[in-house]
Amino acid sequence: MALFLKCLLGALAVLAIALLSKTKSFFIAGLVPLFPTFALIAHYIVGSERSMADLRTTALFGLCSLIPYAAYLVAIYYFSYRLNLV
Repeated sequence: MALFLKCLLGALAVLAIALLSKTKSFFIAGLVPLFPTFALIAHYIVGSERSMADLRTTALFGLCSLIPYAAYLVAIYYFSYRLNLV
């Protein structure tokens, strides 16, 4: 049942992105993946099944993942002027 609920959250996030991308506020669709739904699930699981040190390590690793994500967004912005998505 827990796995089904996690899958349902993922499906709802994809649905929200698809619906928001068709509105006048299409740019908000880019914020949906940043909503910490999946991070909350991951941190709850790690925090309840492992030590607090492991939870801190997981949080630090997630924080470090913002650097490559920022590089990805900069690349998308830059190449959108020069290349077609397809």
